[in-house]
Formats: sequence, C-alpha cells, structure tokens
Amino acid sequence: MDAGPPRLQRRNVEVFDFEGSVIAGFWQYGTVQWDEFYRYVVALTVTEGAWSIFRYDLAQRQPGALCPSDAQIVQPGHYMLLSSTGRPIRVGLVATLSRPRNPTHSNTPVRESHYRIRCHARDGKCLVTGLHTQTYSRLKVAHIFPRDHDVEWVRRGYPSKVTDTADEVYMGGRSKIDSVQNLITLRSDLHDAWDNCEFGVDPNDGYRITAFTNGNADINGLYLQLNHIQDPTHRPLDELLTDHFMQGLLRHMKGAGEATWTYEDRDDAFGEGFNPSNPGIWETSDGKELFELELADRLFDHRISQQESVPP
Repeated sequence: MDAGPPRLQRRNVEVFDFEGSVIAGFWQYGTVQWDEFYRYVVALTVTEGAWSIFRYDLAQRQPGALCPSDAQIVQPGHYMLLSSTGRPIRVGLVATLSRPRNPTHSNTPVRESHYRIRCHARDGKCLVTGLHTQTYSRLKVAHIFPRDHDVEWVRRGYPSKVTDTADEVYMGGRSKIDSVQNLITLRSDLHDAWDNCEFGVDPNDGYRITAFTNGNADINGLYLQLNHIQDPTHRPLDELLTDHFMQGLLRHMKGAGEATWTYEDRDDAFGEGFNPSNPGIWETSDGKELFELELADRLFDHRISQQESVPP
C-alpha cells in the first residue's frame, strides 16, 4: 500500500542548552527577527543569569558565533543558549503548559443565535485573508479565548474588560464570553489552525500574523484586518489576542513542542458525535481532559439558560 507523501518537516530552527536538550524551536518563514525570538525565549525559559544565543554545529557539538538580539532575521539552523560570555548555563523551561483546546463545532441553532450572526454581520470576510463568500460557506467564527474555559475566563476578570453593549443573552450570559470582542471570522481551514494555535496575532506589532508551524506560508506575515470595525465596543480585545499568541508559543515553540494529535484524530473523536473507539486518545490523561472540556462546551448553552433563569 502506498504510504503517501512524506509529512512536512516540523522545525527548521532549534535552540539547545549545553547538555543537548531542546530549549525552543519553530518553523522560520523568513520574518522572525532575533530581537523577537529573544523575547519569546525569555517568556519560555528560566535561567540563573544573563544569557545569549550562539550558533551551534550539531555534528561537531561545538558552539560558534554570537547571535545578538537585533533586527537581523533568524536563519534556519541549530543554536545554543549559553551565558553572555559563552560559558555553560543552567536552563529550565517554564512550568506553564498551553491551554488544551478542542476543535469548535457549531452544530446547534442556539449557538447560531449566541454569536455567529453578530460576528458575520461585523466582519463579512476572513479577517486574515480578506476572503468574502456570499453564503459564508467557507467562513467560520472562532473564539479567541475558548468558551470551554469559561471558568478561567471569569477568574482572569475578562467579563469586566468586555465593553460590548449587547444584551447578555447574545454574549453567552453574564460571562460575556460570546461577545464579538472575543470572536473573529476566519476561512474554514484557518479556523482549525487557530484552535490548535498554529498561528497567532501580535497586537504589539500592528496585528501581524506569525505562524509557528510549517505549512502556513500563505498567511505568515499578513496583518489581521480590523480597519472596518469603527465601534471600539465591537473590536477584538488586544489582551485576548496576546493570550492566544502566548498559547502558540507554549504549544509549538517551547522545548521540543507539545505532543499534538492530528486534526483527523481530533475530528474523529470530537466531531458531530463522540467516537469512543480510539484508545490512542481516550486512554491518555490528555484525552480524558479534552473529553471533559468537550462535554463542558456542549453543555455551555444549557448552563447559560439555567443561569438566566436565576435572578442575579
């Protein structure tokens, strides 16, 4: 049987510590600068002193020239994190893991009334590519912060930061997690990549899009299209976009990268109906956690209707 085409290479940039462990890495499309990459590594590592990144000959296991934090583009290759003087330094990874997130499936009329109509009315196109479709058949509405983590959403105080003036019934109840300020319209295939944090939007860089994984050259370096949103109470919140960007760094750039299932596995398990026959998912701790999140998401509308029946 034909094995099919080979899978894309995962990374073309990797950074090691002095003991040979992978500290960070990503797929470079030719846009990430050294000063940006230094900021990302700062967010992902813990060290005992000042450090710098040096070129690294993987075959000879020898560090080379210093790569300073400047506006030069990071070239594909191998690198090593050492002290600023080029000596070995202890390096650890932050304990924080990316927030688990399942593919979004909008399969109930209640969900349609909650947020999709409002987001379609605001955007009318994919905010990454500018794609317009007459029937929205190639577009999907994506949450920036996932609604199945609504408890964390409330704990972080996001409801108080939402300035959307719509009735709470159209914003997911008192949590306001379905506000248009937590929504963007994307091309259908990009919606799935967004859920997996394969690319992010940096509000501090003009809303530039950075792809963390291979296979997204068509969108890397584009800018999120927000100029049509004149009402600030309808505009996606910068803090939520920043949080999603950090999830991408944690999931795909930190260390050797977190293990992820294929989209086919996720869709098979969490699609229109649960499929409990895949032990590779359900018998893992991650699978059990995602199962609980999926149940919470599918019961979200019921929980909101129950809350609305109880006076505040």
